[in-house]
Amino acid sequence: MAARLLALGVGPGARVGLQMENSAAFVAAWFGVIYAGATVVPLPVKSTRAEVAVRAKTAALGVVLAAPGGSAADGGGWLTIDPHEAAGSSDSAVPIEGIVASSAGSDAMILFTSGTTTGARGVRISHGALLAHTRTLASQTLRLGPDDVLLGTLPLTHSYGIRMVMLMGLATGARVVFDGPFSASRSLQTIRDEAVTWVPAVPTMFAAWAAQPQPPPAPSLRWCLSAGAPLAPAILDAAEQRLGAEIRQGYGMTEATFSTVDAPPAARTAGSVGPAVPGVELRVVDEAGRPVPAGTVGEVRVRGPHQMSGYLGDEAGREPVDPDGFIRTGDLGALDAAGRLRVVDRTRDLIIRGGENVYPSEVEAHLATHPAVREVAVIGRPDAFFGEVVVAVLVVDPVVAVTADALIAFAAERLSPHKVPVAIVFVDAMPTGPSGKVLKRELRRRELPA
Repeated sequence: MAARLLALGVGPGARVGLQMENSAAFVAAWFGVIYAGATVVPLPVKSTRAEVAVRAKTAALGVVLAAPGGSAADGGGWLTIDPHEAAGSSDSAVPIEGIVASSAGSDAMILFTSGTTTGARGVRISHGALLAHTRTLASQTLRLGPDDVLLGTLPLTHSYGIRMVMLMGLATGARVVFDGPFSASRSLQTIRDEAVTWVPAVPTMFAAWAAQPQPPPAPSLRWCLSAGAPLAPAILDAAEQRLGAEIRQGYGMTEATFSTVDAPPAARTAGSVGPAVPGVELRVVDEAGRPVPAGTVGEVRVRGPHQMSGYLGDEAGREPVDPDGFIRTGDLGALDAAGRLRVVDRTRDLIIRGGENVYPSEVEAHLATHPAVREVAVIGRPDAFFGEVVVAVLVVDPVVAVTADALIAFAAERLSPHKVPVAIVFVDAMPTGPSGKVLKRELRRRELPA
């Protein structure tokens, strides 16, 4: 893979998109980009053409590695290469002197969150940040080793899957079992058949497992990690019964992934996402940025070698970093006397559907292109299965005939399924504050049933 990319002129400073399902070929492609000295830009498999186009433009992608035929990456003005063919197309291995040695500070990977101007904000993750954090998690926090078997059902195009499946398997020598697109029944069978010892997953996966008929527990499974969204206690209890192993929780964000993990052998603390990962510092502060006493709720801030280098392009300089170098997460939480974090609430605008972040500004940007839409605000509605689902509140042009179903279909053409609104609410005017900003908390109070 590295040889093919080098032959195309891909090298230091280049960024290569990667859109694939989990497989050994994904791993080869990811590291092929790295060996060529370039930066990997993972693109979720469910991305639409519009989403890929925005990310490709923001990251200045010249090459995208994606399976041919029907991919959202096809025909976008960049070179699309089949990773399976590229991995075996070189006549000879790359000579060792041809492999570019990347510096610790150079970008290994760019992950996307929502942007304030473009709808897609590129988060730069350095080699040094990935290496330091992976080593610490493997050796000091998760304590995994060559005898472990990891279930690889989390998508490798997301930070959680990259760090806790692909990199963790390689860092510890553990065996990783890819199980295809998530299926609750099949993955339970895989856990038993492959003697899986550790499962990282999101709450929606645990909810799906909890809903399965009672299978024999897998005696090999030691414990599981849940992250990406809060895990309801009732689902945690039911999933533990199905899996036959304890479920712990962790906390982080794209800009500082896995700042805390509530890992064994320490006893589990109910409602806790654990203490800071070694090397990571936590603060909980008041509105003035002053640390608050243990047990007091405030904004969670984090600092450490795992955090991002910064944002790309127009978003550079907008990083949520305070004068002491701590990332302002926007999440509310409290630290106990032992330094364990309890997350009280997520940033109000962020919607977490089934463990996947939905950024309202991105959904709003696409809906705003419809000729009938004058104003749009996207909010999250509580949901028993997904945790939250997407609801769009709209002010529409009264002379343009449009239905809620038509607007949902319009969004479905441009957005991944988990970002598509499940409901459209029509209003005459948006509630606004003194500055003219839409008051989403007021929308939630008015438009969502208690």
